[in-house]
Amino acid sequence: MIVSVVLPAYNESNRLKKAVETVKIYLDRTGYDYEIIIAEDGSTDGTDRIAAEISSKDEKVIHLHSDERLGKGGAITRAFKEAKGDILISMDVDLSTDMKHLEQLIDAIAVEGYDIAIGSRLLKESKTERPFKRSLASKTYNFLVRFLLGSKVHDHQCGFKAFKREVILEIVDQVKDKHWFWDTEVLVLAQRKGYRIKEFPVEWKQGTDTKVKFGRDLVYMLSQIFRMWSEARRSSRKFFVFSFILAALIILSLAFFVGFENILAVLSTADPRYMALAAALYTSSFLVRGQRFQYIMSKLGYPVSLIFSAESVSVSQTMNVITPVRIGDVARAYVFKLRNIPISTTFSGLAVERIFDLISVVILAFLAIITLSDTRFVSAPLYATAFLLLTVSAVFAVSRMENVIGKIFREAKDLMKTKDSFFVLLSSAAVWLIDIAVCHLILLSFGVDIFPLVALAVSIANITKVLPLTPGGIGTYEAAMTGILASSIDPGLAFTAAIIDHALKNLITLFLGLIALTSLNIRIRDITK
Repeated sequence: MIVSVVLPAYNESNRLKKAVETVKIYLDRTGYDYEIIIAEDGSTDGTDRIAAEISSKDEKVIHLHSDERLGKGGAITRAFKEAKGDILISMDVDLSTDMKHLEQLIDAIAVEGYDIAIGSRLLKESKTERPFKRSLASKTYNFLVRFLLGSKVHDHQCGFKAFKREVILEIVDQVKDKHWFWDTEVLVLAQRKGYRIKEFPVEWKQGTDTKVKFGRDLVYMLSQIFRMWSEARRSSRKFFVFSFILAALIILSLAFFVGFENILAVLSTADPRYMALAAALYTSSFLVRGQRFQYIMSKLGYPVSLIFSAESVSVSQTMNVITPVRIGDVARAYVFKLRNIPISTTFSGLAVERIFDLISVVILAFLAIITLSDTRFVSAPLYATAFLLLTVSAVFAVSRMENVIGKIFREAKDLMKTKDSFFVLLSSAAVWLIDIAVCHLILLSFGVDIFPLVALAVSIANITKVLPLTPGGIGTYEAAMTGILASSIDPGLAFTAAIIDHALKNLITLFLGLIALTSLNIRIRDITK
């Protein structure tokens, strides 16, 4: 049996030679026949010369050179396809994982018969040395992979993995990512195919001069999780059918509860002038949203026109309305990519936008609760407490991250300056005040004036839309709003107002989105791909 160890190497001139020597020592101890492949990936620091020199002096070491960067995953894939081994191993050059585990890694496949074996830093028995910030980010990332992609693995990114040759060669051509996410995608796909994976604890110490750029690569990795999650949902007609049925069931259940005749009676009393004003006001909110994102992107060094920014917002909001997976952020990044603006930069801007959206919504909700001290409305704050506590916790975490946000989203660090933060916060508050005012105008059309309760209802209803259960949050939005408004007004009126409010906002969004798609010459099919 032959073991092939692949060392992906990009600008590793300082430690490549020592890494090869160390790996050889431990491979010799295993007793297996082996080869070491240096997958040198377009290095610019002389790594290619060092790799060639090592290879020329040792017949067990093979140097694979690429003039252009293939990415870590691309380099490993190429090496695996050219390797002679029955067991193929990928291992980081920094050798952060204690090499005493190498024989255990190989035997998991050669002796125990597993298809894949991986070292893990996140099992209880693992012993690791790494900064708290990176440990927290790793745990959060792996939790999201497990939660969203259904993986049973605890640590997807530890650079210490072994594969049966026939297993990995079947998988690699289906892997779309060619860089850091490659490891995660391989493991997720392997589990979906039913392959057996052994995950065992290791001793691990973070190496120096890591190639991972914390902020940039964190955003990129999260976007790849979302990409795989979205692909899985799009490939499943059952999920789409379920989401539409769920939305319909929620709406019909609410309508049945309040009574269809009550809804028709309420509709007949509406003042169309207020409805028209509400429609015009909500349409104007897209200019406010566009101006806010234009400002954010200008601070990131990519100024765009207000019209283009507003169009990109319209496209992203439209995608959120028509898909249960809410791919609006990806859609906006795609639109900006067409203007040669890096996806990572757009996601940095979106991260800032989302943070201030969250802060604004919670502030407005709490102001509403304070205002609703009248005992007539006491049930509404109680109904909302569970939702708000979760949101407040998230906002508190964000506020504690203010001094490191520039590290997490490196390109967005200027936005944490006081004046910039204040402007974005004001813009975000304006966006959500317009959203609240639209619903308030709809209720005014029925002769009802309860602005504080409307503010609470709209805030909580928008929080529930974060859960990607139904297209555009249809059903969950109406349920939350009806529940809160019905604590003060007739349930039939509450439900009717919720239906009109959400339908009006969605119809305007779709109308503006179609105009934007036409103006930008983009098809929805292009975005979903």
